[in-house]
Amino acid sequence: MRRVLKWTVGLLALALAGVAVWDVATFDRDGWRSDYARLKRATAQDYANLDWVREHRRLDLAKLDRETQAALDGAWSRVQGYRALRAFVAAFDDPHFTLALAEGPPPTRASIVAGPEAAAPKVEGCEAAGYRDDRSGFAGRWAKVSDWRPIGPADADFPIAMVGDTGVLRIGTFGDDRYLAACRRAFRPGMDADTLRTATRGLLDREIASALARLRAAGARWLLVDVSGNGGGSEWVSDVVALMTPRRLSRAEALVADPPCDRSGVWEGRPDCRVLPAAGPRGEIMGKGAWRGPIAIYADKGSASATEDFTAWLRQNKAAILIGEKTLGAGCGYVNGGGRVRLAKAGLDVRMPNCARFLADGVNEIEGQAPDIPIAAADDTSWAHAMDAAIRQTRVAAR
Repeated sequence: MRRVLKWTVGLLALALAGVAVWDVATFDRDGWRSDYARLKRATAQDYANLDWVREHRRLDLAKLDRETQAALDGAWSRVQGYRALRAFVAAFDDPHFTLALAEGPPPTRASIVAGPEAAAPKVEGCEAAGYRDDRSGFAGRWAKVSDWRPIGPADADFPIAMVGDTGVLRIGTFGDDRYLAACRRAFRPGMDADTLRTATRGLLDREIASALARLRAAGARWLLVDVSGNGGGSEWVSDVVALMTPRRLSRAEALVADPPCDRSGVWEGRPDCRVLPAAGPRGEIMGKGAWRGPIAIYADKGSASATEDFTAWLRQNKAAILIGEKTLGAGCGYVNGGGRVRLAKAGLDVRMPNCARFLADGVNEIEGQAPDIPIAAADDTSWAHAMDAAIRQTRVAAR
């Protein structure tokens, strides 16, 4: 057995050595430099948060460029080239700015073609349309909260519970395509992707409204929405915001990167124009009033993207208070597919957000949102005690 293991380890070492030799022998340094030049151009023109990161986080773009160029000049393998590009992307500390292995056909910009609109292709089912299930219910530590009383099945799309006279609603994701069971209930043969999406969202809206009605029937006077670990999703979040209040809400709409000039000078400390327009219109959401009472939102460092939009809509319109931890700080993501760049020689895809959302105080959402009532705990028991105290505080704050 030991001899077989020894031979196996030896063969693996030889194989890895062979891969390393091949990598060095076939590494195209000029190709990776060309890829980096393309990445720089795209970042300067399409990355919505570039000016914010440069001005408010004080990221030295000229220094970053020199360091990346030097790392690529000294690279002699794909591994080293990848490390150089990964360090470039990581320097922006933006969860929506990512580097990954290339998948699928190269990205193209959308175009408008004159003529009759082609019929949308039908989908064979939810899985074929890309739906999957990654909902998450209440974390186990909720059971340690005083007077915790779950209502209904724990595996519901939107689990609910009572804590005294506070109703607790769990929303594990704002991705409507992450509720596979709901999609299957909504699906009808002959649907195209858009029709299926609309039907699924409508079903999910009714499920949330029903969950809120059950909480009211159970005696809930206050609502706590648990979006901890909710990494975001789609524009369906606006539907959910509307269910939380009868009021008309308003906030600044997301700004989309659309610079009026060539911004290549930004890498030399010379931004010749802004990547974002100076201002944009205000958006509105008309509340549907499935819930009409006071609201608290429980978020944590895993709450991001569309979840931060959900929090901002309700909080900035004084319809909710925020408890828990500072949110992740992903902010706005990708409008109409967002910025996606194929680095052909490197075999990598880079995604960067082409939109940015700003809070009422002018702060970019990528800085995260600090809670009104912090909850910091080292273990489940201390977390439950802190949550008990936070729920009491929310009742006082809402009076």
